Amino acid sequence: MNTLKHLNSLLVIAILFALSSCQTDVEHADSLRLENKFDEAAQLYQKAADEGDAYATWRLSIAYGNGDGVDFDQEKAFTLLKEAADKGCKEAECDLSWAYMFGWYGHTDSIKGKQMFDKLIAQDDDNTYIQSHYAELLLSGAEGLYEINTEKALRILKQVKDKDDPYYLWVEGSIYASGIDNIESDFSKAITYFTKSFEKGRRKTSVFLAQIYFTKDRKETFDIKKGIEWLKKGIESNSTDAMVLLSQIYLHSKDNEDFKSYQNPSKGIELLQKAINHGSGDAYLQLGIEFFSGTNVNKDDKKFFEYSQKAYELRNGDGANNLGRCYQEGLGCERNINKAIEIYQEAVKLGSGIAARNLFFIFRYGDSQNDIPGNFDRGKAKYYLLEGARLNDPIALLQLSNQYYPGGDMFETNSEQAYIYAKQSADAGNVDGCAKVAYLLDNGIGCDKNPQEAQKYRDKYEVHKGNK
Repeated sequence: MNTLKHLNSLLVIAILFALSSCQTDVEHADSLRLENKFDEAAQLYQKAADEGDAYATWRLSIAYGNGDGVDFDQEKAFTLLKEAADKGCKEAECDLSWAYMFGWYGHTDSIKGKQMFDKLIAQDDDNTYIQSHYAELLLSGAEGLYEINTEKALRILKQVKDKDDPYYLWVEGSIYASGIDNIESDFSKAITYFTKSFEKGRRKTSVFLAQIYFTKDRKETFDIKKGIEWLKKGIESNSTDAMVLLSQIYLHSKDNEDFKSYQNPSKGIELLQKAINHGSGDAYLQLGIEFFSGTNVNKDDKKFFEYSQKAYELRNGDGANNLGRCYQEGLGCERNINKAIEIYQEAVKLGSGIAARNLFFIFRYGDSQNDIPGNFDRGKAKYYLLEGARLNDPIALLQLSNQYYPGGDMFETNSEQAYIYAKQSADAGNVDGCAKVAYLLDNGIGCDKNPQEAQKYRDKYEVHKGNK
């Protein structure tokens, strides 16, 4: 009997030692990750995950989802995420619900994702990571999945327990960056929250910090050098968003007085290639555009097609639109209008307003090169025009404005709606939208006459047209 008790005691000690060792590995891996030592961190997360640690499995899924110390593999990332959630990691359960809601790793089921998240928040009001995600959904509306409720969101954030959680800090920073309800924008506070969030491991906040410093009309924070420094910090931490944004500065700053000293096309292409290795759909999109334009690399329509295909596979809406265009025009592939329409429709689901506009033009005006007659499908034309406007595509907004005034054959004349959509088009950067708003304001069509405001839009038109 004594021998049995002794063996049981040794077994308990062995189990406790194993758990302690596993915990030490996880803590060490977290420290290494924050030091940007991703290879070593991934090895320790793998070891702990193999020993059954749910948190380590979740962290390992993130590593595969971003290529941190391991090769990017979105299917493996998703498998590990499900495994971590099944093991009871609350953060993984939260991320899995969001993966379904927003199509991470190519698995989209918004209804299932919302049901999972609703169940999670009903069961757990104590986890800061979950509660911060819930607050964000209430602030944004999550593309119609949740009703916006800023008062409830702010109450949730006030009650969270871990005020050092990087996701909580990021949400707070976003609130002060934009302002909400009775909270005015405060960029000093936003910078403080974003900086803490980054230091705690939320890498994408480097881009938010850079954008604050890049905004010229905020003189108190305008500092391009600091913005560039933050993007470089983000790149060191494997932020693909930072890689893509800095690549665009390197590639396209030649004619921008504020940024032209940073022009470096070879570095820009190098950064896009690096972001591609980390699974960035935006990087595939941008590099594809480079091969289409031939500005910084040799023009190559086949590569434009290939990179657009990769962006589409990573559920990038504008990449999907470009792939649809390849099939419509035969760029790097054979023409296939049916395939083009199918992919444009998927692109709209992924949030591409340009794709919605392209479908409107196909269904309304046809495509002679692909034997599509005008008025091919007026019902679909109307639907996709409205979708393009909903997705804030400037040209779709102006087309819809023109349908309302001077008038078209798809909607009843409505000068007030014409003004609303023309203004949205202008404010989204469309030069012809500026001209139309100026005309409507000058003549009091759909709005009160306002020559002073009309002149502002006319000035924008002249500047964009290069007449001033």
